[in-house]
Amino acid sequence: MKKRKSRWKRSTVRAVVAAVLAITLCLQPCMSVAVGYFITDPATMLTRYVEDDGSFGEFQWVQIPYGYVNQGRWVYIGPEGYIITEDCSVPGPVIDMGDGVFAVDQRVRSATGAEEQQPVFSVPVGKQRDLQYAGTRQMLDAIPLYPDATTGSAELDALLEQIFAQIITPDMDTHDKLKACYDYLITTFFDPRYEEGVPVYENVPNMGMFSTYSDASLLSFSGSGVCDNFSAAFAVMSWKLGVPMYIASGYTSKSDGGYTPHAWCQLDGTDGTVYVFDPHIDYLLALRSGKTSSYVRFGAPSSKVAGKYTDITMIFDKVN
Repeated sequence: MKKRKSRWKRSTVRAVVAAVLAITLCLQPCMSVAVGYFITDPATMLTRYVEDDGSFGEFQWVQIPYGYVNQGRWVYIGPEGYIITEDCSVPGPVIDMGDGVFAVDQRVRSATGAEEQQPVFSVPVGKQRDLQYAGTRQMLDAIPLYPDATTGSAELDALLEQIFAQIITPDMDTHDKLKACYDYLITTFFDPRYEEGVPVYENVPNMGMFSTYSDASLLSFSGSGVCDNFSAAFAVMSWKLGVPMYIASGYTSKSDGGYTPHAWCQLDGTDGTVYVFDPHIDYLLALRSGKTSSYVRFGAPSSKVAGKYTDITMIFDKVN
């Protein structure tokens, strides 16, 4: 099925900035299993949902029925019956972004951790300076941490334990632990579109999972991936530390002009500031410069990367 205002693959249509959520209109859609049917509009070649009475259903979540690709998942029906989201694992709040663009918030991560889980806090930072942006360290070190006990995958858990034993030390604060994870991703893995190398896909666990953990496993065990995988891996590492990172996607600007599909990580500060963490962009900048990383997208406040990201359509964390 094709939908309106969608230009991305399933794996890259995922995000809306948290700040936008606070100022846009949140629709309260109804949900239903499809009792109508889908058609392809011959004029636009886009998919529309038709009710049993022949009218076009509008402003509702519809579960894809048996016999269709991705049956059982959900799509949101917008004006004139057009599908305006990618298929989603579960319905979520829908926000009218204007200009025919809608956003879906599929975050399921609890900000307070598991039931009765007590938060931990960062170690004292002393006089350490921010890596790139003033205030980023202070923001990170003030976050109550609720570390994830498991990813749900024994193989991925074991690998993360092995990686953390190499890169994390007890005297690090939250800022430097995240930097260590960031550095590990940038210096260890590659994107085969930009570097020569052969991914090793044999024995990659969780390949059948439709989740962030699958994207993270693909990078971690194959050695390579794209922006979705870099962002998923950084998010999963952040959750192991207890940081409530989430994933966003849409478009990012290109050096030669225009925009390209992309996925990245974000974190909401207590003051409403959205901080961007984009390991894939910093990987590419490091590749071009020959340096470890410029860290230009490590904890960058959204005001510092204004215009770098656009057409954000969904936010999510553990599911997609």
